[in-house]
Amino acid sequence: MSTVISPREKIVTRDLSLTYTNAKTHAPHTVLKRFDLSVREGEFLSLLGPSGCGKSTFLNVLAGLTPPTSGEIRVDGDPVSAVRQKLGFVFQGYALFPWRTVRKNVEAGLEIRGMKRAERRDEAERFLRLVGLLDFADHYPHQLSGGMRQRVAIARALAYGPEILLMDEPFGALDAQTRELLQQELLGIWERSATTVVFVTHSIDEAVFLSDRVAILGRGPGRVKEIIDIDLPRPRGDALRHSAAFVALRQRAWASLSTELDAPPAAGAEVDAQTGVQHV
Repeated sequence: MSTVISPREKIVTRDLSLTYTNAKTHAPHTVLKRFDLSVREGEFLSLLGPSGCGKSTFLNVLAGLTPPTSGEIRVDGDPVSAVRQKLGFVFQGYALFPWRTVRKNVEAGLEIRGMKRAERRDEAERFLRLVGLLDFADHYPHQLSGGMRQRVAIARALAYGPEILLMDEPFGALDAQTRELLQQELLGIWERSATTVVFVTHSIDEAVFLSDRVAILGRGPGRVKEIIDIDLPRPRGDALRHSAAFVALRQRAWASLSTELDAPPAAGAEVDAQTGVQHV
């Protein structure tokens, strides 16, 4: 009889709370409260919830950028107390250096690590090839489309060699077609890298398409309301979005999320979890 080996927990959060004090009124504002979540090594996990529920704040705590008020968060068993070297962060707004070429942008983190120039160049070109932008290595960010700039940001984060990749609505500002293309590219990169990904999104479709599991967050203060296993085959292609299994998971996610929003969707509509806007 074979032994079933459980996946190792890469990130463990227990009873995490974060309260800010308003600088003017001195009134407390709780963003996260009793937030519990575990993320498995090599997993793609999405956080889905209404605006203001603490998704991005949790990423900041996990990155070591914001200390929690109480509770604990551990990576590989060690408490998070500062920014970790083996962690990459991709933001919605690209955050590229406009005065540096695409290649030099990707090299930025490698420079901080003290990597030699020739090795930096080789690594940058390897990851630009991975995201399909090697031919644009000598261009500047303003010469690229929004989707291409986001690919540069992903290449820069991956070139740093992160064990954990945090992504805060990285495709939120893109048009629908570009967004779906980059979702597909991201999955291909992730499947080859074995990186643990924590992905924040307001799109139910995006969360279901990308993830191994989706954590539904309740209306603030942030807490994990439900975790949905996304039992869909990989690799995933666009045809999967129209399958009965995909639709059923999307409906289940909406059923959990809808109680945190104001109005139910129209039949057959795709709903943006932030705004409640229906896309039929």
